[in-house]
Amino acid sequence: MDDGAHPDRPFESEDMEMLKKTLMASAIAAASLASINAQAQSQQTTPVRDNGFSYTYGQFGYDNWDYDNGPDVDVLSGEGSFALDEHLFLRGGASFYDGDYDSPGSDDVDGNRLYVGAGFHTPLQRGLDLVGTADVIRDDNDFNDEEWGYAVSGGLRHQTTEMLELSGGVLYEDIYDGNFGVYGQGLVNLNRAWDVGARVAFTDDSDNIGLFGRYNF
Repeated sequence: MDDGAHPDRPFESEDMEMLKKTLMASAIAAASLASINAQAQSQQTTPVRDNGFSYTYGQFGYDNWDYDNGPDVDVLSGEGSFALDEHLFLRGGASFYDGDYDSPGSDDVDGNRLYVGAGFHTPLQRGLDLVGTADVIRDDNDFNDEEWGYAVSGGLRHQTTEMLELSGGVLYEDIYDGNFGVYGQGLVNLNRAWDVGARVAFTDDSDNIGLFGRYNF
């Protein structure tokens, strides 16, 4: 999002805010990955070909994207994934957002974002998958011309309990500008078909949080 028309915070304040976010994001990533690794270490380490995670599903959700010195928007999205084989899957989604800038008297902002991409997963041990994704993104809103970019991520997906899956990892997104970040997700398996979940992502210039429902095919 282009926030060049809005005044920046003083250097010291902005620098301190960035330091706080970096420390918070690093702590969350470290805690999540440490928890997943500790629980995985306690499980069997015999070779496994497939952990049985679903990579073919459709989901709908609500997210909030809060950008530093930029808009705070509410987002409705529909997403899907389709497994090609035991390791590869395709994915894509569409999001429609609406919100406003934090500064008083600023205009509303609304737009849409589409992405399409692919992913790779492989079991590391029982109940633990390594997962990587790469997406092409198109973003269009009423403050900027249509913009194309990409995002890549890598992390772990873990069957923490019989009903709970936890995921976490790192990401890089380059659209309007480049941003590193971390992400986390919790997924509750209601039954064989239906899941509900929550997700967060913290990058250099945004805090994102969301809830979603998923149907596994």
